[in-house]
Amino acid sequence: MKNSPLRFHRCFGDGMVLQRDVPVRVSGVAAPGAKIAGSFRGASASATAGDNGEWEISFPPGEAGGPFDLEVSDASGAGAALRDVLVGEVWLCSGQSNMEYPVFAGPQSAFWGLPDGQDVARDGDPLIRLFQTPRVFSPGAVCAEPPPGARWRSGADPTAVAEFSAVGWFFGRALRRALGPDVPVGLINSSWGGTLIEPWIARSSYEKAGFTIELASLDKVLSAGHENESDFPPEYLEGIRRVKDWLRDSFFTTDPAATAEALAHWAALTLTPDEEEKWTRGPRGCLGSLSRPGVAWFRHEFTLPVSWNGAAATFETPFINDCDEVFIDGVKIGETTIDTPNWWASPRKYPFTVPPAPGGRHTLAVRVQNHFSSGSFNGCVTLSRTVAGGAEEAIDIHDGDWLERLEFRVNADKAGIRPEIPGAVVMTPDSPQVPSTLFNAMIAPFTPLAIRGAIWYQGCSNRATHQRYAALQDLLVDCWREKFRNPDLVFIGTQLAAFARHTPECRLPDDFWKDLSPAETANFEDFSPIRDTQERLLDKPGCGLACAIDVGDHSDIHPSRKRPVGERLAHEALRLAYGHADLAPGPRAVRAAREGDCVRVSVRDAGGALVARPYGASATLPPRIPAAAHLFALRLDDGSRAWADASLEPDGSILVGPASPGATPVGAEYAHTPFPPDAPVRRASDGLPLFPFALAYQL
Repeated sequence: MKNSPLRFHRCFGDGMVLQRDVPVRVSGVAAPGAKIAGSFRGASASATAGDNGEWEISFPPGEAGGPFDLEVSDASGAGAALRDVLVGEVWLCSGQSNMEYPVFAGPQSAFWGLPDGQDVARDGDPLIRLFQTPRVFSPGAVCAEPPPGARWRSGADPTAVAEFSAVGWFFGRALRRALGPDVPVGLINSSWGGTLIEPWIARSSYEKAGFTIELASLDKVLSAGHENESDFPPEYLEGIRRVKDWLRDSFFTTDPAATAEALAHWAALTLTPDEEEKWTRGPRGCLGSLSRPGVAWFRHEFTLPVSWNGAAATFETPFINDCDEVFIDGVKIGETTIDTPNWWASPRKYPFTVPPAPGGRHTLAVRVQNHFSSGSFNGCVTLSRTVAGGAEEAIDIHDGDWLERLEFRVNADKAGIRPEIPGAVVMTPDSPQVPSTLFNAMIAPFTPLAIRGAIWYQGCSNRATHQRYAALQDLLVDCWREKFRNPDLVFIGTQLAAFARHTPECRLPDDFWKDLSPAETANFEDFSPIRDTQERLLDKPGCGLACAIDVGDHSDIHPSRKRPVGERLAHEALRLAYGHADLAPGPRAVRAAREGDCVRVSVRDAGGALVARPYGASATLPPRIPAAAHLFALRLDDGSRAWADASLEPDGSILVGPASPGATPVGAEYAHTPFPPDAPVRRASDGLPLFPFALAYQL
């Protein structure tokens, strides 16, 4: 009996925080049928381990405080203890990369971590405790434990803070300051960059709600080890068909003469001096030709050992966005089209035979098609071959100057925007996108804990399926409330920040938006539809939403201004979870009505007249915002949109217009573009920004 397996589940540990004002649940594993006795804060409780050895003890609710010890033992005298336990507020932090984004990742991570992250990490707080969950997945089994080695750590430890979610940290600091010096805060970060919402929802929740698409996808992965292309949903296949039609009839009709010239000559082994002068020389992928839809070429001269002449080799690069054709010495060696699943992020691996070349001098030419938003060709390029004995010889060929040239750029006003493709991902068991896989591995292990609520920063990866996201968002909330056994669990989302394209190493000019029509703004990564869907959280009881439209970065999908996001999430937590009746959600447009050639927009929770003040500015702008600011637009009866003036009225409403002579407005928009510049409209009393909107007028 001395070898009794009595222990706590690993979500419980020394230095943790337990939720105040609710029954204190602790659980673990012991010998089947063992009698477990526990003590905590002067109270005793007992339980009997089940046939599987699982046990749970519940102690009476208590106020914030600590540190305490919590001890359990069985009849054999074996025991286990939790030391330095605090009682306070416990929150789960989850989502994709903007929640994962750390306080500080080191000087080598120029675009990942806060610019002042070292100072933030040093300014710790011993009454904040942190649990950082490693990336793990489990498509089939629900995990009872977090990964080995993961544990609770003190917010006074700069290393622990540096590795933790920046949004989560600022959220916790804001709660600590608002709730009082004696209320500890425990934060659990379970997030994974680039993930969809589907992996974070339990299979049983999909079953209960009848979500057959996700269940079918999961079952195919579990039974066959993958999901076949032929199993894509019909809406995806129809989307691909529409895109092919658009590419044929609109995209590639932009400049047929330029295309013919490019395909005939631009991949050649050598260029004449006159031809070479038409190309731009510089670092690969940083000359701007892929900043908008079109086709661009990249050329690079490189040298291989002459022993490679005639050898079977392979070209590899991590991905090219969107599609490509690759040439060596003028001969095409491979291409990726939209028939390849996940073509925009699919690794490129093309076999070829190395052409004989004097001195081993060769030319690589890559033709990149960018169909939507910004494209990219920024990954490493490696050539490899197998030598005697089966060993692999690899040579990187990407360093040095490249030649870059634009074949054509698409005019969105003439060609239109690439048709939408409802999302579909070819999945394997080791993909973090498989439905339920992250719930099983990164959420379920914490469900023995009582928590107050969850903050959520996700949505980028679901932008192509924003129509379905509303139902999935509701299901996620219901799932977590059920699994944490807390029907009142507070759930607070984060509306996606302003953003145009992700090329932080090669930034757009800050005034890139000035010459764009409303239609042309859709050439960038338009998160407007998913933002609209996220706003529906405000209509679900016990849910809130933090607006981040004004703290984005046009060239980095991971903006570094995480402090205001964390603090706005804390504002919502105080409003929803802690009874701060003086707080209101951010101002939200709720109705549009036509007034002559203008549209009047009514705003809920305006708190009086709204003001125009860019983020970080101390002075307010005039209440009339000109059309040239590209913030407000009128929707017109011919289906078009036009930038418009807008006035912030004393009663909190907004008057948008007038429309140009002869135009009839049917609705109004604000900040309903990928990157609305400055997005300055906010509530005067607390600076919370106005949520973006697109409203049709109501008679």
